[in-house]
Amino acid sequence: MKLDAVSNSPSPKSRFRRFYLLLSLAVLFAVVLFVFPMLFGPRIDVPTDVQFASPSSLTVQISNPNLTPFTDVEYSCEASKLTLADGSQVADAKVLNQGTIRKLEGRRAITARCQTASLLTAPLRTAEYALKLTYRTYPWRQERTKVYRIAAQLDRNGQITAWKVN
Repeated sequence: MKLDAVSNSPSPKSRFRRFYLLLSLAVLFAVVLFVFPMLFGPRIDVPTDVQFASPSSLTVQISNPNLTPFTDVEYSCEASKLTLADGSQVADAKVLNQGTIRKLEGRRAITARCQTASLLTAPLRTAEYALKLTYRTYPWRQERTKVYRIAAQLDRNGQITAWKVN
């Protein structure tokens, strides 16, 4: 009985499978590293169900949904529209809050505060803040700016029941 010699070299199919697997992993890595930061910017989360909320102060959470960090993050917050229930505008509430974060790691979040100088206790018709974010994404060095409008949801009595990002 004669045995055939068995070759130890991998078959051509096996080599091509390995090549395509490595190529697809490289493409996936490139997409996560280079494309995701361009497509997915910072996310802003606001308190959705608040009791006894004040239109004079709002806390937001700025989060980075990407795996790569945001650098040179600067935020500024201002009251863009405050209208009392009788229709008059609150003029002295245009106080600007701002902050700087050198690096916001991937999949992390920070808390920021938007405040006015005056304490408002009267019923409201509208309350809106404008949050402006300027940041850079790694590995892109281009500065990006995004403005978020944060509006209050009011009940019949002019009291804030929730905040909503528009």
